Amino acid sequence: MLTRYKFEILRFLEKNGVRSYSHRQLSDELMISNTEITNNILDMLKDNLIIKDRENLKITKKGLEVLEPYRVKKAVILAAGFGSRMMPATKDKPKPMVTVNGKRIIETLLDALVKAEIKDITIIRGYKGEKFDELLTRYPFIKFINNLDYDKYNNISSAILAKDCFIGGSYLCEADLYISNPDVITKYQYTSNILGSWSLQTDDWSFKLDSSGHITNYQKGNTYCWNYYGISYWTPEDCKKLNRDWRKYYIASEDKDIFWEQVPLQLNMNDYQVEVRPCNKSDIIEIDNYYELAQLDSSYAKR
Repeated sequence: MLTRYKFEILRFLEKNGVRSYSHRQLSDELMISNTEITNNILDMLKDNLIIKDRENLKITKKGLEVLEPYRVKKAVILAAGFGSRMMPATKDKPKPMVTVNGKRIIETLLDALVKAEIKDITIIRGYKGEKFDELLTRYPFIKFINNLDYDKYNNISSAILAKDCFIGGSYLCEADLYISNPDVITKYQYTSNILGSWSLQTDDWSFKLDSSGHITNYQKGNTYCWNYYGISYWTPEDCKKLNRDWRKYYIASEDKDIFWEQVPLQLNMNDYQVEVRPCNKSDIIEIDNYYELAQLDSSYAKR
């Protein structure tokens, strides 16, 4: 198993290619001390995980092989909701299929996944689910699962349907996020994490970090916290636990009014250690209502 520091260095070199990188540059980019960068590069040169060609660093075939177990190959997208606050744009289509400046919202996520070489993609659909078939022209590899209870229960009713699609390490994404920076989806992941942006104050769902750097205090509204975004990665071990726990809490809940993320972040948080993966607020645009849609795409303001 790779150490975290070696993983981050190898992942960076695989993504950015053969170049001359100063240790200071790597330290700044990866937020690892210069001392650790130097020591780990020396170790990896010795183990032939990387080579140095003049001043250029390059990941070797062996380096790619040890990185391979961390490559993400699956993604599950929750897309069953109605999107009532986006009416009338969602009158004849689900919210993720609404077009913003010529591109469907969900396509920004699909393109980011494809860029990261992830094509084992399952969409769990509900409201006007047949509309998602239009995606098959451009993304023929997509699989669908139908949630017949989408209008009765919260999104945990979609999560429990993932089952065999959500194994072996997988992204779990909400479908109604407009991705303006596709690099928020990365090819390799080391540990379970959720995207978040730093905020002094928010009225939205957010979390803080405990002394070990793991997510705690998941709640709506907070100060000096991280804004929650519905893009996460879960290790193979956590995929197994989530499949188990989602069903457990879904069966036990009388009203089924549970968000999927409440299970690992609130209801059974002691069994999970989830990190925040920082992003900028501009990387992901949450479109909550028709007014915000019209602000992004002026064509809706004229309707």
